Amino acid sequence: MSDTALPFSAAPAWAGPRAARRDLWRTVFVVFAVLMCVNAFYATFAGGSDELGNAKSHVPSNRGNLLYVGLWLGLYACSCWVVFRDFLRNGLDLCLVGIAPLAGYILLSATWSPAPLASIVPAGMLVLNIVIAAALASVVHPARFLRIFAWTNVVLVGISLALVLITPDTVRTDINRPGLLMSGELFGAYANKTVHGMSASIAILVLLFLPGSSPRGLRWPALGILTLGLILANSMSSVSGTVVAGMTLFAARVLPGFGRPIFTVATGFSILLALSLPFIGIGELATSIGRSADFTGRSTFWPYAIDAIKERPLFGYGYLSFFNTDPFSKAWRLWEQELYFFTPDFHNSFLDIMVGLGIVGGVLYLVLLFTSAAIFAHPSLERRCAFLLSAILIVFILNSATGFLFLAHNRMSAIFQFYCLFVLCRSYRPSVPFPRTGGVPHGVVR
Repeated sequence: MSDTALPFSAAPAWAGPRAARRDLWRTVFVVFAVLMCVNAFYATFAGGSDELGNAKSHVPSNRGNLLYVGLWLGLYACSCWVVFRDFLRNGLDLCLVGIAPLAGYILLSATWSPAPLASIVPAGMLVLNIVIAAALASVVHPARFLRIFAWTNVVLVGISLALVLITPDTVRTDINRPGLLMSGELFGAYANKTVHGMSASIAILVLLFLPGSSPRGLRWPALGILTLGLILANSMSSVSGTVVAGMTLFAARVLPGFGRPIFTVATGFSILLALSLPFIGIGELATSIGRSADFTGRSTFWPYAIDAIKERPLFGYGYLSFFNTDPFSKAWRLWEQELYFFTPDFHNSFLDIMVGLGIVGGVLYLVLLFTSAAIFAHPSLERRCAFLLSAILIVFILNSATGFLFLAHNRMSAIFQFYCLFVLCRSYRPSVPFPRTGGVPHGVVR
């Protein structure tokens, strides 16, 4: 029996109370990590949607909220302990060594930032996000992680839909923007509509393509909740990503002998589109999927990012430094030139990485991207699990074409990319029912 056929949270009855407690701890840790990494209830900590407005600065920070900061510190501490314990048991994870140049460079970039102290804080958090990804890869089998991720988001999307009925004007933005079932963009229990849409999208893919991921009788109601949430999020990039990833998974299932070539083509296309979109004119594509020809204003300020890259091409401005709200920040010049440009990034992951980290950082990032994208060829994971991980990465890659998702600290998109890297560094085997008499690893071997 494969791991994908086991219940998503329960330990086998024969495992004993100690194993059951360990299994419960693993589940709680993963749920906690997912809640934090999808920024669940971020707006609640930030003070509500009234403060999520059009200030020319970052989205309201929770840095001063002691409870929110404490939750992240707790997750960092738990993740460090998991990784340290794994090191004691299995030795050094070579992927941690491999990712060290990028992590070190991100921290180093704070030294040439206009505001080093402001840059070192998010840079440090991104490095700790790498630790979270390593912990998630070591604590449970990837199939189980996907099940927990899916059902956690079923609950969050359900809460979002309930909030639409209870207090609709506080859980949506751009209320004058037309939508399919209601106006506006629903963010609900998430930080924004993009995270809401992507989380619902990924959960849909898991419930559709991972056998045994749903308790009996709950699969179709859950899919209904997720689909409604995806529609109300009004995020066309999430819908498009779902369609592409779903078609890729379906094609690989229909043509099993060509699964890896299919994912090679789909992933390569997604990466090429995400990297090249700011440099090519495809307004017709945007209008064909119900969006403005300038990608909701993005194409008007993407040239400013290219100019910024030309000013500091090799090393950039430092991690997240360009949009720092320091009075000497270069962003103020941009905000003054573009009356309606309120965002704290350029809405394209590759552009934002190049602006912050320059060509050196861009090259290191591309190495990470292409390595993580090879997850579909994992040698020991069950093929449908490896393909599903790759499809989820495709969703994030396509969304990164119009948003800063990768190397953005404390976001599931960046953490999932690191997660794929650490999964690639490990060998996995199905969790089969056997007596735990000799300390046999739970689903994971190095």
